[in-house]
Amino acid sequence: MNTLFRSGIVLLAATVVTAFGQQQPANMEDVMKAMQSMMGGNQSVQPVDFREIKALLPETAGGMDRTEASGEKNTAMGMTVAFAEGSYESGNESLTIRITDISAVGPMMRMAQFAWTQAEIDREGDSGFERTTTIHGHKAMETYDSRYKKGEVQIFVGERFIIEASGRNIVFEKVREAIDSIDINKLLALKPPEA
Repeated sequence: MNTLFRSGIVLLAATVVTAFGQQQPANMEDVMKAMQSMMGGNQSVQPVDFREIKALLPETAGGMDRTEASGEKNTAMGMTVAFAEGSYESGNESLTIRITDISAVGPMMRMAQFAWTQAEIDREGDSGFERTTTIHGHKAMETYDSRYKKGEVQIFVGERFIIEASGRNIVFEKVREAIDSIDINKLLALKPPEA
């Protein structure tokens, strides 16, 4: 199961268990149905072909060459996501870019995974920062830890895609440059396969 689902499923499982609380223990089928209902996944919506997303991964990002590219489509609990991921390296610096189509993910799961899209955050300390912002007209989240030289930028694009760039042993500016290497207009132009 891909990482998009992990924390959301844990949250939903806890909610369902609490909901069944004082009642007789439910069988697994009842629990799964309750969780799927709460997640509200839209089974009629299909993600775009992950191969088309993969084609948008840049050859270079943050001054580093791409060393690997992959993609896949996953279905779990009635929700299908498609994503592509590229790995970039130079010396001890490393960077990962992931683009995910979350259009079929229900609103509760989106909230569990991407609550920052509905928030305003601005935190800063001696060792780094965490803040929401706008990049190319889209809501974004930036985090950086200067002690460990690791950071991440996420953008929510077109109510459909999450673009993530994360790096280790790297300055924040290179993580931010990696986001700029994605052609957002081409991403928005991608269409899901016809039913």
